[in-house]
Amino acid sequence: MPIRREFPPRSLNAEALNEGRVDSHYTKVLMRLLAAHAMAEKLTALGYQRALATLDNPALRPIVEKNFAEEKKHARLIYDALEELGMSQQAADRSMIAVLKAPSFDAPSYFAGKAEGELDLLMASLSLDTTGLIMIGENYKESSYAPHARAAEIILDEEADHEIFASRHLGDAVERFGVKSVNTALRRWLPRAVNFFGPPGTGFTYDCIRYGLKSRDNEELAELYVTMLSRRCEQLGLEMPPLTATYPHALA
Repeated sequence: MPIRREFPPRSLNAEALNEGRVDSHYTKVLMRLLAAHAMAEKLTALGYQRALATLDNPALRPIVEKNFAEEKKHARLIYDALEELGMSQQAADRSMIAVLKAPSFDAPSYFAGKAEGELDLLMASLSLDTTGLIMIGENYKESSYAPHARAAEIILDEEADHEIFASRHLGDAVERFGVKSVNTALRRWLPRAVNFFGPPGTGFTYDCIRYGLKSRDNEELAELYVTMLSRRCEQLGLEMPPLTATYPHALA
């Protein structure tokens, strides 16, 4: 049976929460969700910043510079929403220390700290921008918390070409690096990308759906991403790596 949604899209704002007109557990769940979203945007921005320092293809520099600037701006949007609720950026980041060790943050953490070169840049874009747009488009743009829904709308509008970049350059990578190298990179990155959606069926996700902060479970979104990427791999003659069935996913 579908979870009944208690609050319709964009029905609540910071004033309603700060004045105690909503169950305090709603605010707690919302702040945890926003802190995770802000951290993902921040780490992705750091990844693009590192890419600018290591990239040897000057043709990609304007795109990466643009993506870096947008990710920084979008992280700021979410941190600003948290500050309206009384949580500073520093406090939000501290609340994520334990979460950063989870498989769901492996992709952005790896991009921010370890990814090197053009092929990793492409795989990170597929693993973070494309997955992020699915999360934001399917879940956050219809959030019951109006500031998050408005931020999601801005992000979707400004990052639409990030997905185009990733999809187009996957084909370019096949031509430049060869099928074998791209297949190897896919095997390295796909588990990280699918795990980025997070574990399925948790109490936290249940609360998010019940409160109208999300619309769909993590597993549904992961399946959508895998289906989309499988089609693209088939078009390019790439091998879609098989994954284990349960979270955290690994190569089968």
